[in-house]
Amino acid sequence: MVFRDDEVIFSSSSRGVAPLLEVVDAIGLEELRGVVTVDRVVGKAAALLNLYIGASEVHAMVISVGAERVLKEHGVECVYWEKADAIKEKDGVIVCPFERLVQDISDPAEAYVKIVEKLAQLSG
Repeated sequence: MVFRDDEVIFSSSSRGVAPLLEVVDAIGLEELRGVVTVDRVVGKAAALLNLYIGASEVHAMVISVGAERVLKEHGVECVYWEKADAIKEKDGVIVCPFERLVQDISDPAEAYVKIVEKLAQLSG
């Protein structure tokens, strides 16, 4: 979910990083600056997308160490219940492909492009 002034301005039932891409298409970057996002799981890929949209605060049930670090480095408040070393697939063993994809990326715009490309590749 995406909030502005305690009002939900966007929500999605999609999984993974897709909702953060959907909100860019639905609302536009300029209108997203300063929003608060809420998600169940936030890994580094989602953290970089939150930076890309200009979120001021990120809330999660689970956050990865890398996600927390990148958000804090950019002055974005993050609130979470649990911290994990990495976000993993449902099997609990394999690291999420989007976590691997952005492992060495620190620029939110570069991460956005790579994630969009990867999602297109997976759905194509």
